Amino acid sequence: MFLIAAATTAAAAFQSGGPQRSKLCTSLRAEEWNGEVVNNKDGRIRGCTITPVSETEFTIQIDGNEADLGNFGVAVYKKITSDAKRQNFQGFRPGTIPPHLIPTYRGFAMDEVAREATLEAMQQNNIRPFESARSDFVFEQVSIPSNKSQKKKKGKKKSKAEVVEEEQEEPAWQTFENMKDALKNGWEPGQSFSFVATKCKGQKLKDVNMAASESLASLKNN
Repeated sequence: MFLIAAATTAAAAFQSGGPQRSKLCTSLRAEEWNGEVVNNKDGRIRGCTITPVSETEFTIQIDGNEADLGNFGVAVYKKITSDAKRQNFQGFRPGTIPPHLIPTYRGFAMDEVAREATLEAMQQNNIRPFESARSDFVFEQVSIPSNKSQKKKKGKKKSKAEVVEEEQEEPAWQTFENMKDALKNGWEPGQSFSFVATKCKGQKLKDVNMAASESLASLKNN
């Protein structure tokens, strides 16, 4: 089926990861994104662990229980589907997105969230990403909330001399080798997710306080 304009761009961009994808991401950030990946007051990603592999390569783990990435995923998804609805697809009414494109848009949203979160994690930890770092990230061990819930007993709560034992449902998490499998098993924009990003390449910068201390020490020695 012939696909045109934004829908073609989004689908091809997500699958190829090439210049088209970068162009769409730039448009998205300019129009829909205020520069924040998370909604925490300090703007920092929580649950982030960075492990050095070499002087210029790192492995980054984002914990979905602590990170707040859901709203960003919704923003990405709304942007690309909104653009798609303004296009005309052969055989479909205006404003209708062909069902077979929906999984591609969901995949693009998940991939975009992970790449931006990884970049933010690097920058927040004084690592300057190399120019090609964003496209080089590889995502593994992707965990998403399961549709099933597991019950966990909560402490006893007193109410009018009666002791009531409450049970609180907590979402179980499923882990998959990659995003493709996580998407097949039901990840939706709006959900947070855990992942491990490898091949994160950049230059570790000196902490500002450490650099100031070294500069002061140098002056004293001279």
